[in-house]
Amino acid sequence: MGHDLEAPCTGDAPDWDVLYRARGLEVVEGRPVLTGDIFSQTTVSAEAGKTPQRIVVVLQHPCALRSNGVDLVERLLVAEVRYHKRLPPEEWRGFSKIMPLPDLYPELSTRNRDQAVFFEKVHVVEPDALGRRDACLSPLGVNLILQRWVHHNSRVVVPSFDFDEVTHGPYEECDVTEDWAETRFLEGVPGRASWEECHAWLRQSDTVGGISRQEMLADPQRRSSVRLSARKHLRIPGN
Repeated sequence: MGHDLEAPCTGDAPDWDVLYRARGLEVVEGRPVLTGDIFSQTTVSAEAGKTPQRIVVVLQHPCALRSNGVDLVERLLVAEVRYHKRLPPEEWRGFSKIMPLPDLYPELSTRNRDQAVFFEKVHVVEPDALGRRDACLSPLGVNLILQRWVHHNSRVVVPSFDFDEVTHGPYEECDVTEDWAETRFLEGVPGRASWEECHAWLRQSDTVGGISRQEMLADPQRRSSVRLSARKHLRIPGN
């Protein structure tokens, strides 16, 4: 049975906020780079007569982004983000060459409030070329951009819940790492050092011979216990 490209919501007054985890000032600097992160002021290969700076989105699966669990690989695959008219949910089945990003810039009153990822405009950039991180997609947003990217390259539509099985564990790990980095930053520990701490802690087990905390994050029944354990480890008040 075939599947249609999915929209994040339905109805005449769709809530586009479900696509995003953070936008603008909501974005936490200590959060590791993840699939679906959107960066403005990113330097790409220059085209004749055009500025080499673009708004881009990271396309690779989380596991393909890092060489050692902490450092980004030397080359990242990104696609350009540009203005595109807002599409109602029923039109998301079409326009398969893009990933709509309605309300990406909700603070704007101009048409640039609405953007889209253009899969035909891809670049390979070094991590240092990434500019300002403007937004992070939600788990649903990550799954939908992967669904549309895979469809663009293969014409196969993979249901978003299938992507969720292989993205939610890494997404949860990113969330835990962000919380860890925020806490340790207040204690004077810089971002990369806190990522290394968290990376090492997640790859340990709560019990001798047991599965790692990283593996537990991939299990919906165990994720909350890993978060609680991390908060206790960091002695976050109220937990």
